[in-house]
Amino acid sequence: MADAQSIEWGGKLSATGLFSSEETNPFWIYANRDGQFGAASQFSGLGEVSGRYALSDNAFLEAGVALFYRDEVTDEFQRRDLYLQFKNKWLKATAGAKRSETQAQGLSATNKNFLLSRNARPLGGLLLEANDPLNLSETFSLDWGIAHYQLNDDRFVNDVKVHYKRLGVIAQFNENNKLTAQIQHYAQWGGTSPVFGELPNDFSAFVDVFFAKNAPEIGVEGEILNAVGNHLGTYLLDYEFVTSVGEFSIYHEHPFEDGSGTRLANFPDGVWGVHFTPEQKNIFTGILYEYIDTTDQSASDTSGVDNYFRNNVYRSGWSYDGNIIGMPFILIDNSIVTTGENSAIISNREQVHHFAFMGTVKKVDWMFKSTIVSHLGSFVNPFEPSLDVWHNYASFTYATENYGTFMLMGGVDSGALIETNFGGGLTYSYSFD
Repeated sequence: MADAQSIEWGGKLSATGLFSSEETNPFWIYANRDGQFGAASQFSGLGEVSGRYALSDNAFLEAGVALFYRDEVTDEFQRRDLYLQFKNKWLKATAGAKRSETQAQGLSATNKNFLLSRNARPLGGLLLEANDPLNLSETFSLDWGIAHYQLNDDRFVNDVKVHYKRLGVIAQFNENNKLTAQIQHYAQWGGTSPVFGELPNDFSAFVDVFFAKNAPEIGVEGEILNAVGNHLGTYLLDYEFVTSVGEFSIYHEHPFEDGSGTRLANFPDGVWGVHFTPEQKNIFTGILYEYIDTTDQSASDTSGVDNYFRNNVYRSGWSYDGNIIGMPFILIDNSIVTTGENSAIISNREQVHHFAFMGTVKKVDWMFKSTIVSHLGSFVNPFEPSLDVWHNYASFTYATENYGTFMLMGGVDSGALIETNFGGGLTYSYSFD
């Protein structure tokens, strides 16, 4: 960043060439990339610039834009980010679309957020949240956020609104031990359905959505007894502690989509993970393991199946631009035309073992991911047999002093029911200020 009359600015240009042995790239080449690569892309270019203006010692205005082009997608040229942001000591207000921050060194399969894994482009809207957690005492602090987004993509129900809120309590027992407990809630609501017409979108409907109130929505069979809109949420417990060998984070994120999930009837579904950052960074700088299970879905509960990321009214489900917004292993088949009777989301019952490592050797940063996934389809349309796939990925990054950064990446997908798919790519990027 460069300083000119209290304005700091900077930017980046990058270009990536890709190849694969099959029609699509290996999974980790394109998944969780904020939409920068399509599944079949062979080229992607990205340009981004941002600037920050100091209003005072503790208040700042920031604006940014990031645009990318990639081939083999419906809309080849799109924005990633386009935002204006205000920050002070207690508030962060973001208008527009800005990608979320990288968690767990980029090793997590969900970016430590089951519902927002960076698998799709950032949603556009208005987000108000705590810049720093609000101190309640020497031990406890409070994190919060509330947002309104608008889904402007081509989907079964047009002009869908998204409500978001979160509340977290952080207990800092001492400098080496911290526990975070958080609940977050998303809800799709409003819009115009080709089957049911205009869905409730007034203030009264918003109040029902905010409190997930059971109310008549559109008179569709099975929806009268449910909360207005399509609701998704998670509980998170994250225990972080520091030892002589390094820092650990042990966490569980539990999803819910209806009353049965909120009372844990779908246990043990969710993400179970551990992330380790070693004190001595000789070769490894980060190690992570996650087990993800979405197979229970409260199927034994009398209130019905959670049916993750799908909905009878909002039939495009928890997707944006044809990409799953959350946990990326849930399968969507965009060759299926979504109608009032079907959905392009073909598998939401998954069992996943995810391993990831990163480190540095002689100024070369490296990352390796290995993920074993068993796709079981859905309760209505199970896969028999299951679709078992092994995703592998490696990248090597070298930053020169004056000539930019080069990253070489490669991936291999294999399984009994698929052709082995190998591919890779080369990215060149240059940052300026």
